[in-house]
Amino acid sequence: MKPIQPTQFLTIGTTDSRRVQFWEKALVQKNITHHLLNYQQIMNSDFPKITSPTILRITSTGENFDLWKNILSIGGCPDAAQFRFEKGLIYPNAYWYRGWCKMLQRIADFINENPLLQPINSPASIQLVFHKLQCQQLLHQEGIRTPKIILSKVISYDDLIEKLQTANIHQVFIKPYHGSSASGVMAFRQANGKQMLYTTIQLKGGKLYNNLRLQKYNALGQIKAIINAMIPSGLMVEEWIRKKTFQEKSVDFRILVINGKAAFVVPRMSDHFITNLHLGNEKGKIEAVEKVWGKELLQAAKILAIQAVNTIGGLFYAGVDVAISDKGIPYILEVNAFGDLLLNIYKDGLTTYEYELQAWLAKTTPSI
Repeated sequence: MKPIQPTQFLTIGTTDSRRVQFWEKALVQKNITHHLLNYQQIMNSDFPKITSPTILRITSTGENFDLWKNILSIGGCPDAAQFRFEKGLIYPNAYWYRGWCKMLQRIADFINENPLLQPINSPASIQLVFHKLQCQQLLHQEGIRTPKIILSKVISYDDLIEKLQTANIHQVFIKPYHGSSASGVMAFRQANGKQMLYTTIQLKGGKLYNNLRLQKYNALGQIKAIINAMIPSGLMVEEWIRKKTFQEKSVDFRILVINGKAAFVVPRMSDHFITNLHLGNEKGKIEAVEKVWGKELLQAAKILAIQAVNTIGGLFYAGVDVAISDKGIPYILEVNAFGDLLLNIYKDGLTTYEYELQAWLAKTTPSI
């Protein structure tokens, strides 16, 4: 049977989202009929009736504070409605994840009730990759190389230190289960009774805030306060992979896998341990890295990224963060369901969104 030619696209997202805007621009260029279903409609169970073949794209909830509070409330967070906006303030995000899972379940029910609706990325796969621990555990179980999980759950700062000392481990990465954009990520070192914490977290007035500049702490009281304050969000502890360097900078890669191919590869270069581009780190040239490191090493990273996405399943596209160790071994650091917002990056003259659309249409259009 020949694939059904799609006649329209439906996007779930917010009107002020750049992801939605870039995707809709790509659709308009192809004269494709499209509609937006916003998250408030999902909260109200206000779904359209699908009467013709429709392709569904689920995008990020964005940064709307009222929407974020509503998702917290759905997740059971007490007094979420009374929260007041404070720029950068970090709240325990376990409630957000629970609410997000309920939103995704409503979307899954909507898909199940409408057989003409076909999701680009499935709600189940999105839910999985938003839980870093579960996602990494699955990849590890299936033989995909990831940093070793040293602790799946941090109970307290004191318990963490005791376990690391017992295992004679001197440096680790501590990550929240559901964080994004490096929020809450901590690089921790200890030796000879001294401790050091590198993180985007800023401790101010007893509260934790995200900061675009990497913060460095060596006072035990501050380190203990930060780690204990992050525990309600759920924390995992991973092996610290010493990354291979390029031009004296620490490097890893955002590899955008689209329809089983490593379509975009962006080196992220930093003077420190956290390479996220929104922190002001350098967006390198893959050709320059490949010239020095060789094609074989980069090819191994691409293959591993593709294997990770295929293992998860249900993801037509995903942004995969891959580090290559100083011994030349690639590791999956993270898989991102919405990891395709790569500004000013092109392949064959196309943006990531234009390339995704072209790949989808090629996949679903029958050959003559």
